[in-house]
Amino acid sequence: MRNFLFVPDKEKDFQSYMVYVLAIIWTLVTGMIVCIGFFYFPDLSPRWLTLLSTSLAIAAFNLIINHLGYTRLASWSLSLMLWLYVTIPCYSAGGIMAPGIISQMSVILTAGFLLGWRGGLAIGLLTISTDFVLAYLEVIGLLPVATVKHTPISRWISNIIPFGTVLALQYYSTNHLRTSLLALQLEIKKREKAEILKDEILYDLKERVKELKTLYEVSRILQDEEATTDTLLRQIVQLLPLGWQYPAETAARVCVDTTSYVTNNYIPCESYQMAEMTTAKGRKISIEIVYLQPMPERDEGPFLEEERNLINMLVEMLKVDLERRERSAELKAYKYALDTAAIVSISGVDAELTFVNENFCKATQYTPEELMGKHHSFIWSDNYSPGYFTEMQMAMQDGTPYRGEFCNKTKDDTLYWVDTTIIPFLDENGKIYQYLSINYDITERRKAEEKIKQSEQLIRKITSQVPGNTYMFEIEESGQFNVLFMNRGTDIYNHTFDFEDISKQPEKLIEALHVDDKAKFNQALKEAYRTQTIISIQYRMVVGEHTRWRWLQAIPEKNKDGKIIWYGATADITPLVDYIASIEQFIFDLSHVIRRPIASIMGLTRLIIDNDLSETESREISQKLYVISEEMDKFIRELNYEYLQKRQDTTLNIDISSFIDKRSSLFN
Repeated sequence: MRNFLFVPDKEKDFQSYMVYVLAIIWTLVTGMIVCIGFFYFPDLSPRWLTLLSTSLAIAAFNLIINHLGYTRLASWSLSLMLWLYVTIPCYSAGGIMAPGIISQMSVILTAGFLLGWRGGLAIGLLTISTDFVLAYLEVIGLLPVATVKHTPISRWISNIIPFGTVLALQYYSTNHLRTSLLALQLEIKKREKAEILKDEILYDLKERVKELKTLYEVSRILQDEEATTDTLLRQIVQLLPLGWQYPAETAARVCVDTTSYVTNNYIPCESYQMAEMTTAKGRKISIEIVYLQPMPERDEGPFLEEERNLINMLVEMLKVDLERRERSAELKAYKYALDTAAIVSISGVDAELTFVNENFCKATQYTPEELMGKHHSFIWSDNYSPGYFTEMQMAMQDGTPYRGEFCNKTKDDTLYWVDTTIIPFLDENGKIYQYLSINYDITERRKAEEKIKQSEQLIRKITSQVPGNTYMFEIEESGQFNVLFMNRGTDIYNHTFDFEDISKQPEKLIEALHVDDKAKFNQALKEAYRTQTIISIQYRMVVGEHTRWRWLQAIPEKNKDGKIIWYGATADITPLVDYIASIEQFIFDLSHVIRRPIASIMGLTRLIIDNDLSETESREISQKLYVISEEMDKFIRELNYEYLQKRQDTTLNIDISSFIDKRSSLFN
């Protein structure tokens, strides 16, 4: 029947389900009896139809109110209606021994199923009292005469109702009891498995609690900033066995580089679990856990998978802590060095000071209390133009570090200079939240630079009266040079380059060289770089439409940085070159032009000496000698004139008369 009827899924619907099932059972049994009665007693068809319609009405009514949710009411209603359904015919049939009264037992069972033992007891007591009344009425003769004369078959048919109902209820109760027992057995097995699972979970939870407690304790120990690493590791290694399954049989060892920290019971064993890592600086950290006795096999030998995670996490914690302490030590060293060497301040985005170090207070002559909360401009001097800070502000707004030199004032209005680097700090959203200012006092350097500038100006004034150029320059291996200092002097033919142009573009000076002298000039500088000796070179430069000769002389000297610097000067030697060229020309003419007539004279005189000449021959030779002498005199006079002209044209104004030999010969 359970295969065709509705089976409830929830325990609270059980009573509703029972109303449904029992109403159907009573209807089916009654229908079966009616069918049999129609077959055997067709003359009693009105009675059978009445029974069937009454049974259907009872079932329909109670199923409807049960469906509407009035389950308790439907249970009582069905029990009472069925009781009336079988009891009233007993009275009308003429006695309590009518077959219908036996059906009251099935009604009592039905009430017991629907209403529990209290409901079954109530219906049972009602049946006993009613049957007593019917029996009493029959005794005193007040019970109506039986309208139906039963035969054995009719009585059997009438008894089908109680028997069928009892069988159905017996089947249902037995099957339900068996199902309940099976369900109870399954539930007991589930509970046993649940208990085992609970024990396993509790064991695992206990192990996880131990692991978490170990992690917490290690974390708590590592938070001690005052303790040394050695002290911390000695505490941690004693704590580690408590995080594993068998603390009493567990030993531990922690190694950092070559230093080991062990528990008192540690000895090397075959059953061990180990994890190792390396810090950013290459320091090796390892943790080793050993079981001193053989233990049951688990996920990793005798160790749990969670214990592998635990040892990895512990090594990671030690690695992170060691790296943090290393960085902290470095930061302390950097901070100490920075505080010792620099003037440091921190300000918010509004430029109000939030931190100043001791050097800052010494430099400004203010106390930290006087400076906190003040705008940074509080210490600025008045030596700035309105737009001086524009570049700095734009750089800081973009989050870019800025470096510059500032002139500040102390509490007593004394000025001092600082070389400042301002570093903006950005949050995770890329917004600036503070500025770090690192300053170095450069007051003495600025004073020295001012003195150097004054000295340079004095040197420029002095060297500006020198006809030539004065230089300070470096030479590279390639022969290129870098001009560090240059002054132009008073020479009207000097080249017109400014020092700034030559220092930035020394190739401009090379471009002014005569094309035939560029290679010679470059080779001379290469040789000077190689030998580090004095430079002395004459070269030509094209100045406008003029070609001028210059003479560069420079001596090398090593500066404090070990670099070779050449110091020297160039001078215009064009007049001297012209004068020397004139003398060279005179000597050339003397050696080539005068030599020819002298040779003729010598030949003629040798002819007179070696021969006995007649008067006529002597006269002819004398005439020739005269012509040669006259030609020679003319050339000497022209040569003397050219010399005097060259002498007047030269810019050299040197009186050399006292050095001229007055003798008739140039040789002793």
